[in-house]
Amino acid sequence: MRIQWLTVAAAASLATLSWAQSIPSCAAACLESALTQSTCDATDFACICKDTQLMSSVETCTLASCNVIDALSAKNTTGALCGDEIRDNTVVTPVVTAVSGFFAVVAVGMRLFEWHSQSEIHWADLCAVSALVCTVVMGILEFFMSADGFGKDIWTIEPYKIERIVKFTWLTEIFYFAALGLTKITVLLFYLRVFPHQGMKMTCLISIGVCAAFTAAFTLAIIFHCWPIEYGWTSWTGETQGQCFDLNAFVWAHASISIVLDVWIMLIPVTTLLKLQLGTRKKVNLLIMFGIGIFITIVSCIRLSSFSTFANTANPTYDNVATAYWSVLEAYVSVICCCLPAVRSLLRRVLPSCFGSTDGSVPTATYALSKRSGANPNTGIKKSVTNVITFQQRSNESDTFELVDGDNVQHTDYKGW
Repeated sequence: MRIQWLTVAAAASLATLSWAQSIPSCAAACLESALTQSTCDATDFACICKDTQLMSSVETCTLASCNVIDALSAKNTTGALCGDEIRDNTVVTPVVTAVSGFFAVVAVGMRLFEWHSQSEIHWADLCAVSALVCTVVMGILEFFMSADGFGKDIWTIEPYKIERIVKFTWLTEIFYFAALGLTKITVLLFYLRVFPHQGMKMTCLISIGVCAAFTAAFTLAIIFHCWPIEYGWTSWTGETQGQCFDLNAFVWAHASISIVLDVWIMLIPVTTLLKLQLGTRKKVNLLIMFGIGIFITIVSCIRLSSFSTFANTANPTYDNVATAYWSVLEAYVSVICCCLPAVRSLLRRVLPSCFGSTDGSVPTATYALSKRSGANPNTGIKKSVTNVITFQQRSNESDTFELVDGDNVQHTDYKGW
């Protein structure tokens, strides 16, 4: 019995020694000081881990006595010893990126196929492709960040990986701002094509100027939000010198202005669409087509709600996962939405039976009505009469309409655009 007790005591002593050697000396000193005010024995790990007051005292002392890297190391060692839950959300952002990115690439690919079939390219097409490039780069960076541990608690990640995650986060913000601005400009350039009257053109041109200035200003601001620039991804250690402006206020300002611009862009064509000499069903279809930006606004608002901890959390690699995947989703949804009119035009040509026909033909129908008059009692001759009725459906009753006309010929329903 005495041998067993000595064995347990020796094992506990070795564990204590191992733990003491694995944590930084500054944290070990904090634990030693806190234990003098606790009823727990130095080898009773179960007691130490359950004593919340003791652990809180050690954590406060460690943050005050150690540098950031040593404090994170101590937190990781203590968590492993106490059996804390290992949290891992690294798979979420890559999945959202892959799925939404796939549909965005398909949408832009269909847009380019439509452009190739028409043998002409517009500025809106170039902006859409540029936006896709920005979002794809952004998505690739998200994959690298997740591979480094983005989605795990920061104290479980090696310091050099933390620095890389912070740096890649800064890069994704640059491409995110650029992508959102380009998709807004893409939609406005599309308006210029389908709304040719002077008042609408002036509104669109002014809006394009505002969106371009907004995009350039915020993109440049995020690039230089810290000085020197590298201080943006090294400041977390507390060992480098530099200065940064309030990033939390900055991203809130960008998100708010972006939502206002999205709503404004959706409202631009509403007055003109309501004035068109169209049936109610057509007007509703057109308003839905031009109101697809509401999806972007919804995603933007949800993303905005995830900012509650952004830039102010002590555990950004875990707490900011939601902000990351909502940002990626918003960027890809923006690309998809700005391509939908061209996608619909292509689908109508490729699958006319499902999406309508664009060949300008008017459907006809022929009915034969036969009537037998009976036989003449004097001659015995039987007589029958057949009436043939052919009619054409009026063009202004069609349920189909073209938003992008490859031949630059406007539909009669859109006369005056």
